[in-house]
Amino acid sequence: MGNPITDNLKIGTLGELLVQLRLLEHDVQAAPPIKDSGNDLIAVFGETFRGIQVKTTAGRRVAGRRLPRHYHILALVHLVATDTDLLLDQSRVFLIPRAAIDRTKGRIPPDFELYELNAQHVAALFGQGL
Repeated sequence: MGNPITDNLKIGTLGELLVQLRLLEHDVQAAPPIKDSGNDLIAVFGETFRGIQVKTTAGRRVAGRRLPRHYHILALVHLVATDTDLLLDQSRVFLIPRAAIDRTKGRIPPDFELYELNAQHVAALFGQGL
């Protein structure tokens, strides 16, 4: 018998997997590091590597959460679900650069929706032209 999976663990894992899938759509390889040293994912695009911290919410509100000391991108995931189903196509992923978090003194910037994951934003975060 395995250990039980808590709701928080399940929500966090779903968020990390969704970030991996959405990045893969834009040719970015992302995987969890062998040891958890603060970054949830290490992402590679061309010759550029980025450490990604993933925070996931299934509710309406994004609570302030402690971030690790070193990371490049905060992936904020908003999962959308019904009582019985997870709606991945309606769930949203935002890739917020560290500089935007630093400008707001470690808080989620109020304009975080400007950072929704798309091809142009991914290319900018990884220093690649389209």
